Parts: sequence; structure tokens; C-alpha cells
Amino acid sequence: MSHKSKAILWGSVGLSLLLLVVALRLFFVWATTLPLDAPVRLDKGETVELPVKVRTLEFDTLAVVFSTGELPLFTVRKLSGGPIWENEQWVEYPPAPLTLAWKLLTPAGDLVSEGQGSLGAELTSYGSDEITRAVAQIPMQPGDYRLQVRVLDPDGRFGEVATRLAFVAPGKGQTWETAVAWWGSVLSGVLVIPLVIICGLLTLHHFVRWRYGAPSAD
Repeated sequence: MSHKSKAILWGSVGLSLLLLVVALRLFFVWATTLPLDAPVRLDKGETVELPVKVRTLEFDTLAVVFSTGELPLFTVRKLSGGPIWENEQWVEYPPAPLTLAWKLLTPAGDLVSEGQGSLGAELTSYGSDEITRAVAQIPMQPGDYRLQVRVLDPDGRFGEVATRLAFVAPGKGQTWETAVAWWGSVLSGVLVIPLVIICGLLTLHHFVRWRYGAPSAD
């Protein structure tokens, strides 16, 4: 096989693997995008309506996300609840009273489900600069919805902390879409991308030999 043929072969293999990396990345973004992740004021009793786009069954837990980026962790924990190092010991603070009434509607306004929920289990990942507290589990089929939310017991203290409403997953890899997205991302980084680089180097090598080196017999 000539160097020209080898350059074309390895270039084709490398391009195919690169397209696979792009496809896996796009699928990862599609499968892991939260159905809802929007800022919300918890210090007012107004009803807010937010769009929800469900792609998989993974993210079915309505949660409040407290940001710890601009305030001391102690201040945020006073509202979100959780352990605080105080007076040379760990002190467990309960979440501040907060009850949300919610309604899940179709785009046409038909009621799908409704209920109430308070700050519950913490779903924060280790090392995160956010504190996530579950409010309610709302099973949803893939599709578009509208979520109406009202704070039943608004508290002015929540105005001090940046908060968001989000649909999150209580665990990881609960559906085949997120499992494929996770393992596809790992496979891309560990195996496919290194193979793309190797194919690129082989393509360059045979291209240079073909263009500037001695011809080889087929």
C-alpha cells in the first residue's frame, strides 16, 4: 500500500473517530441538560411560571439551589440547613421553613399534577459551591410543560441569598440516556480522543512521506 493510500486510510479513520467524539458530546449535552434551572425569589409570595423541557426521566426532583459564591457558607447554611463548624464543634442547622405550592401544566394550560413541598434532603455534590435541597418528586414524561410555583411562607431572609429552582436527579445514571452520556464521555476522553490523535499523526507521517519522500510500491 502506498503512502498516499495509507494517509487517506488513517485520515478517514481519524475523521470517523472525531465525528464519534462530537456525536457523544452532543448527546451528553442533550441528555444532561436540566429540564428547569432558573433564578427565583423566595422572599415573596408571588406566583411565578417557568418553562420546563423534559428530555429524559432522570431529572424528576424539584429542588431549591442556594448559591454560596457571594456569601459566607455560615450565612447560607442558616437558611438551607446543614452542618456548620461553630464553637469548635459541628452544629446541624435545620432548613428554614419554606413551603412551595406547585402546579405542572401542559403548554395548553391543562393540569398534569399539583402539590406542595418543603425543603427536604440535601442533594449537594461534594465540593460544590451550591447547596441543593429537594422539595418534591414530580414524575414527568418527555415533553414541554409549564411549572407554576408560589411560596406559601415567604421569608425576607431568602432575599439575601441567590436561589434557583431546578429539576435535578436524586442519583446518577438512573436512565439509559444518562448512562450512555456518562460512559460515552469517559470513553471519549480515555480511548477515542487518544486514537484520534494517533490517527492524525499517522496521517501526517504518510502524507509527508507521500509528498516529499521516496515513493513506495503498491
